[in-house]
This record gives sequence, C-alpha cells and structure tokens, in this order.
Amino acid sequence: MLDEGRRDVASTVWRSLPRDLLLVGLAVFCAALFGIMTRPMGAFAAFWPANALLLGLMLRAPHLSTLGGWFGAFAGFVAADLVTGGAPGMTIWLTAANLTEAITGYVLFKALPEGHIRLQWPQSVMVVFAVCCCAAAASAFLGAAAYSMLIGGNFTDELELWFSTELVSTVTVLPVVLAAPKWRDIRWSDVPAAITGGMREAAPMLALLASVVLGSLLDGPGSFAFPVPALLWCALNYSFFTTAVLTLVFAIWGMVAITGTLAQLPPETDPVEWGKSIRLGLALIALAPLAVASVSAARDKLVRRLKDTLEHDDLTRTLTRKTFIERSEHLLERLNDNTRPAAVLMLDVDRFKSVNDRHGHAAGDAALVAFALSVSNALEGNGLFGRLGGEEFAVFLPGATRGEAEAVAERVRNAVEMCTVDLGSGIVLPITVSGGLALHAGDGRATLDAMLARADAALYRAKEQGRNCIVTAG
Repeated sequence: MLDEGRRDVASTVWRSLPRDLLLVGLAVFCAALFGIMTRPMGAFAAFWPANALLLGLMLRAPHLSTLGGWFGAFAGFVAADLVTGGAPGMTIWLTAANLTEAITGYVLFKALPEGHIRLQWPQSVMVVFAVCCCAAAASAFLGAAAYSMLIGGNFTDELELWFSTELVSTVTVLPVVLAAPKWRDIRWSDVPAAITGGMREAAPMLALLASVVLGSLLDGPGSFAFPVPALLWCALNYSFFTTAVLTLVFAIWGMVAITGTLAQLPPETDPVEWGKSIRLGLALIALAPLAVASVSAARDKLVRRLKDTLEHDDLTRTLTRKTFIERSEHLLERLNDNTRPAAVLMLDVDRFKSVNDRHGHAAGDAALVAFALSVSNALEGNGLFGRLGGEEFAVFLPGATRGEAEAVAERVRNAVEMCTVDLGSGIVLPITVSGGLALHAGDGRATLDAMLARADAALYRAKEQGRNCIVTAG
C-alpha cells in the first residue's frame, strides 16, 4: 500500500513537470529579457525583475514549486542570456546567482507566518524588506564571485553593485506579485465602476505624475525624492496593490533616470558609486509608501470588522435591530419618492421558549442559527433580514408586489419547516415559524413604524390560527 502511494505521488510529480516547466520558464524568460534590455553598460542590468517574479510565483502558487518549476526557471534564465549573446560559462554562473536569490527568499518566507507572505500585517513590509536584503546578499555574493573570477572584476565593487540592483528590484517587484488579486477573484462587472471611481480620485496619481516630470527636469540626486509626498498620498487613498504598482513604476523611472544621467556626471565622479547610491536610495524610498499602504489597509480592515460587528447580530449574523430599521427606512423613503411598492414580513420562531426550557439555551441558540440560515437561503439575497430581539425577526422587501411578497413569505415558511436541528444524543429538534406580512402598494407615503405595527398584528393572528403559517395584513 505504501509503495503504491509513493508511485502515485511520483506519477503526479512527473506529469506536472512539463506544465510547471513551461509556465515558470516562460515567465522567467520574459522577465529576464526585460532586465537584459536595461543594461546601460557592462554586464549589470539597471533593473532586474526576474528573480523577484520567480520568488513571488513560487510563494503565490506553491504548486509550481516543484522540480519542473525550478528547472523551468533555470531554463528561462539560461535561454534569455544565451539568445542575447551571453557566454555559456558566465551564463551558468549568473543563473546560479539568480536562482540563489529566489531559493534563499523562498526558504526564509516559508519559515515565517503565512500572513507575512500575504502582506496582511503592518509589519509585513519590513519583514519583506529584511528577506529581500538577505536574498539579494546571497545572490550578490555568488554573482560577484563569478565576475571577479571570470572577468577579473573587483569583488567588493561587484558585490555592492549587484546587491543594490537586486535589492531595489526585489523590494519593488515582489510586493506587486504578492498583493496582485487572483484572476478568479476579479469581478469584471465592477471594472467600469472602479475605473470611474479611480478617475474621480485621480488627484494623488496626477500629483505623482507631476512630481516625476518635475524630477526629470531638475538635476541632482535629490530630484529622485520629489515623488515621495505624492507616493504617500497615493498610499493613503489607494489599495496596497495599486500603491505597490505605482511604487514599482516610480522605481523603474528612477532607474531609467539614472541611466540617462550617467554620461552627464562630472569627470571626477565615479558613475558606478553614484549608481549604487541612487539604487539603494530608491529601495529605501520605496519602503515609505508600501509601509503606509500596509498600515492603511490594516486600519481599513479593522474598521470593516468593527462595522460588521456593530451592524450584525453576533449569533445569527443577521442585521441588528438598529441597522435593519435604518436601512429599511432609507429604502422605503426612496420607494415613496418613486411610488413603488414594499412589504415587511415579521417572523417569530414557534414555541421558542419551550425549546430553552426543555433543552437549554445552547439548544435555543442552535435553533436560532439554523432558522436564520434557512431564512437567508430562502430569501436568495433579496431584501433585508434583521433580528429585532429574542426569537423575533423581520424582513423588508423593497419593490415587492403583493404576489411577490406572499410568495417569498411562503418560501421562507416552507424552508424553516424543512429545517431540523440535531442536538446530539439522538435528539432532533423541528422548527416552524409564524409570520405577519404588511404591504404598501406605493400609492401614497408609508412609514416603517406603521408597516411593522401592521405586520406585528398579522403575526399575532397567525399564532392564533395555529402557528406555522403566514397571515397578510388587510
């Protein structure tokens, strides 16, 4: 049996080899080609996104972290260097250095809580920065050794240059890959509204564009800091992913600007030292908007959780009485303005007090949870559903005619009747509900208080008629 299991695992691994090799290899090949095209002079690229992209892919899609995936990365690096005229010996050394960075970062991230990989916590940005520093240092050590041995370069100078280049690339590219929304989670129907909303809130992005243009027109290394206020403004207004993308664009602009100004430096200035300094400065500048965006995202998440706690009942997850009334009154006011109908359905779990008395409050809570779930499923997302108190609930149906409201009410009653609660020890608790329905035809203005009162009166008549039924108010 154990041998069969091992054979199944091996078979699965080998079947995934071609797919993983192709996906990872193609991604690394394209990213490496982009980096090679940014080489201003010598052998070092001005911007090298391939290592960070590979690391991000392995973290975001663990199923790619297979023998095929890593071999595909190796093939992608080698192919990109060879097709652009690289020497085979140097290509193998450089590929080993690039893979060292990705593997080092992968091992370090896997030793950390998953929340850091997902950038869920405010301190995650600094953790990512620390990992990027370690990964870039490991890669730089091997890459600098290759240059010093094969072409006679100075080990220290090559180490500093490689480290600064890899650090700025990884710090700016990796957050984009880690924070990118999954393809299946993108709701394409929301894209037009998102674009429209983004255009209305475009001031931070326009400020960033203006500061980049201004920085391009002025001389001196200090011009690279001009976009920082605009980047912080973007971080306070946009999502973490959007901020990460803008930060990446800023870094790419900075690297391009470095390349364009190398030839204009005074003769006594060492362009390599100047470039290393600017690259490290760009990497550190990138931390500011990313950290602010991370804190802002954590704050927004906390606010949403607090709002959800205030607006929803802890036990049944239905709307609280206050939230239900506020939202219903708002909807009813709009319906009154447009002379449209509405309905209110009051619901009361039958003989709920006896459930608590006979089986305990835990059983009563379980019954309420099952009841609320049954009603929510029956409503199919239509209307507002709230808990007014105890075992009493209400449903507001905006725009519902008499026939539609009565059909929904009967569907709710039937769904609850079909529901049972397993209390354990062979005890199965049936549930039924009584309801009172109040209608507003849309001719004139209605108030929620009046509709609730009529629905409550109809509910009492339903109980008088034997329960487990819906009565419509006259």
